[in-house]
Amino acid sequence: MGHFTILVASLGLWLSSTAYAGAISKRAALDDCLKSKSVPTLVSGSADYTQSLKPFNLRVTFKPAAYTVPTTVKHVQDAVACGAANSIQVTAKSGGHSYGSHGLGGEDGHLIVDMRNFNNVTVDQTGQTAIIGTGGRLGDVATALYNQGKQAISHGTCPGVGVGGLSLHGGYGLISRSKGLTLDNIISADVVLANSTLVTASATQNPDLFWALRGAGAAFGIVTNFKFKTFTAPESNIVFNYYFQPSSAAQLATALTALQNFTINSQPPELNMRLFLSGFTTFSGVYYGTRADYDKLITPLLQQMGISSGSVSTNTWLNTLTSFSNGPLKQSTPYDTHENFFAKSLMPEYLSPAAITALANYWNANARSLSRAWYLLFDCHGGKGSAISKVAPDATAYAHRNATFKMQFYDRVYNGNYDPSWFSFLNGWIKAINDASPGVNHGMYINYADTSLGKDEAHNGVGSEEGV
Repeated sequence: MGHFTILVASLGLWLSSTAYAGAISKRAALDDCLKSKSVPTLVSGSADYTQSLKPFNLRVTFKPAAYTVPTTVKHVQDAVACGAANSIQVTAKSGGHSYGSHGLGGEDGHLIVDMRNFNNVTVDQTGQTAIIGTGGRLGDVATALYNQGKQAISHGTCPGVGVGGLSLHGGYGLISRSKGLTLDNIISADVVLANSTLVTASATQNPDLFWALRGAGAAFGIVTNFKFKTFTAPESNIVFNYYFQPSSAAQLATALTALQNFTINSQPPELNMRLFLSGFTTFSGVYYGTRADYDKLITPLLQQMGISSGSVSTNTWLNTLTSFSNGPLKQSTPYDTHENFFAKSLMPEYLSPAAITALANYWNANARSLSRAWYLLFDCHGGKGSAISKVAPDATAYAHRNATFKMQFYDRVYNGNYDPSWFSFLNGWIKAINDASPGVNHGMYINYADTSLGKDEAHNGVGSEEGV
């Protein structure tokens, strides 16, 4: 080894050691600050600390500078102040369900503010509003709302998701076509800003912040409580689940074309539906109306899609939610649901015939024979009859008002670790669709964070082939 190489190697070691020493010094100062302000902090290596750092996506792990679990708004403010004083980035964690582990910072070295204790639900039944803590989980929130005058809000289907991350970036569920996204139902939010002050954001108070929170909220502060509009839960709901096994790329393309045309032009707000394409394929959803009206509406669509068998039932509100959840509504403490996966998304306004053909051909050549537990979920998000699309594109920071489908690409393993070399499967599928859509940026859904994207790519909504 030459003298120059030795010198460079020694210099790199010295820089690394200096940087490491600096990081240790900053963390010691951070710990002292949090301790001086009595901010509850988990001890590194303790059982609670270890459990709290176990992410939903086991493939994406990070180690924070410190992990706080505040019980008061003052604790949140003090944690933010300590982070700022020591130049350490502060990240709020509402549920920990983030696909990219963004609730753990999305990288090493953040100060985590775990909002698990901010989980109260208080309903004003007369005014049809509710104050909901940002750390509440959807299953518990739905049950608490229902138990206080049979109230409800529009929200997603997974009961373990935290209210904060869902609400600040979207919140699509199986009543969103008539009630809007979760973020569309926010009346106001209490927010701790980067300078550690507490403000209220609403249409009349800090309206610019209120605009930004609804779609890009994690970048602007830590919400402690939301005030939501509620509605009385419908109790006689038509829940349907049909079975569909396309035999060829052409048959899948025909079904997707029919589904897209119906969603754009004919789907009423009372009808909410999704196509789950996997080793087994289902077409399911909810209709909030009579069985006779449902049959009249759905029968022609089923014929066009080539679907003939399935089941239809009438469900109460809570049973409707359970029908689409991935577990019981009541959540255990601590949260201990985990998967090992890679995910991507698209939010297309329109899939051209060429894009649908490319999608179906890729499924036929690469997906249908794959043994891993992959799926592609099409949520019928927009169209002329959707409450989501009726909101002006510039009314909130949510970027996908005109998206017909919300497409989630998901590839997972149940045993062992997900090999990064498998990224190419979903990356290739997205590439095939994009290559068939020249000049079109379909966009991506932030709560389905794509961990293969760099920061610039993610901010542009484009890139290679992932909520708080």
